[in-house]
Amino acid sequence: MKVERLSDPTDFISRAGYTLASNEARWGLMYGIAKRLVDDPHAYGSPDPWFLVVSDEKGLCAVAMRTPPFKVLLAHFSGDLESVATVLTDSISQLSGAIPGIVGDIQIAHSFVECWSLKHRIVVKGKITQRLYRLKKVNRVKLSSGKLRLATAGDRKVLTEWAHSFHEEVFLPANTNTPEDDINPKIDRREVYLWEDGVPVSMAATTRPTENGIAIGFVYTPSSLRRKGYATSCVATVSKELLHAGYKFCTLYTDLSNPTSNSIYKKIGFQEVCDSAEYAFSTSE
Repeated sequence: MKVERLSDPTDFISRAGYTLASNEARWGLMYGIAKRLVDDPHAYGSPDPWFLVVSDEKGLCAVAMRTPPFKVLLAHFSGDLESVATVLTDSISQLSGAIPGIVGDIQIAHSFVECWSLKHRIVVKGKITQRLYRLKKVNRVKLSSGKLRLATAGDRKVLTEWAHSFHEEVFLPANTNTPEDDINPKIDRREVYLWEDGVPVSMAATTRPTENGIAIGFVYTPSSLRRKGYATSCVATVSKELLHAGYKFCTLYTDLSNPTSNSIYKKIGFQEVCDSAEYAFSTSE
């Protein structure tokens, strides 16, 4: 197998963009981030991003990328899974002696973690198993009282608190070494929506637009306001607005350990695409 090491996101899109775009929903996490890096190479932090492209005589086998300090993203397209995992492990080891973890489809994630653990004697600190969903049409769902609006600068205080709580609930229980996102740039880019019932009661944000799709994330309702249908109303209405704006589909990730959220999204119209896993590493003593 041949491995190409790239530092320019434009070169990466030129080399792997066609394959990623061929299943835009499934590979949207990596594809959307890479497209954002073309416009701003340091959109996710001051360190330079890096990319790997693995191919054989039949074509593209896998790709990997990292925007430090975040985890490595992996995608496997073809070729023997264990062989690809070994090549990725060796190549990433040359680029970075230590990584905080990885994210990828469940098969390549599992194979890579086994290979990386043997080579570097790390232990897994945490794991989140996720399901990727895609929505093309919003079902008729009963909306709660309230209405949707874009977040403004006046919402910064409450949204900063909510974003911190979201991070603690989603990531910290599994010790996933995920840096906390600053929600303020998303507010400035008009990407954050609020469901308001007299006061803000739930939020959702858009992220990673590609040619045909866009992702929804940061879905959060304070614990005291849950079970009132606010998150369902917020996500359903945001999804409808995005489709009306011209996107052909929306995607989102859910934690498979949370059956309630998975049930809610299916009711709205989201359909399963694939499962993925996020691993956090710690150096073994």
